[in-house]
Amino acid sequence: METLEQVDAARPLLIIGGNLALDFANTVDDPGGPRHFDHIGEMHRLLTWAQNRGLFTQPERDELRASIHEHQSEAQHDLEHLHLLRHAIQIGFTDVARGQPFATTSWHQLRKADANAIDHADLTTTAVGGQLHWTGPDLRIVEWSVAHAAYELLTGDRIDRIKHCASCPWLFLDQSKNGWRRWCSMDDCGTNAKIRRYVAQRAARRGATA
Repeated sequence: METLEQVDAARPLLIIGGNLALDFANTVDDPGGPRHFDHIGEMHRLLTWAQNRGLFTQPERDELRASIHEHQSEAQHDLEHLHLLRHAIQIGFTDVARGQPFATTSWHQLRKADANAIDHADLTTTAVGGQLHWTGPDLRIVEWSVAHAAYELLTGDRIDRIKHCASCPWLFLDQSKNGWRRWCSMDDCGTNAKIRRYVAQRAARRGATA
């Protein structure tokens, strides 16, 4: 019998955001649609996502999984809190991508989360600057890492490169040279858009010759 993690592995998640916070926002496929799927909807999925994004090692993930099993109610509360942070990031950066101010309610939540992240952070200083990091295993590292990444993106010099896919709700940091990227992925939404245009153009040609 397949485990839940084996079943989830059959539903791969594209990593296209170009930023940890945007990748976190993009953890829902087809929100509200027929293929809706939440890649961090369950705790084991969250741990898989966090490990794949380099927030935990395999031993840390295994240790966290054992701890979560012993404290399930607390873990469920933490997961719900992460879902609220994700929603705030989705709303706030979608507004930014549309040329609007970052939503006030989202900012209040992000500000609190990032303050908490800094309060628990260690600092490594190198010749090129300082870097925050957190010592694990601790499930809160997901929130701290994501919140600080979101804050740095929001207050950095690349805010004008935050884009919203022209075909789906996903967000991405446009790192193309000319800044003309429109799709979360050319292999996904970009291809689908080309197919729709082709079908529409073919139908129009047929109508013109009828």
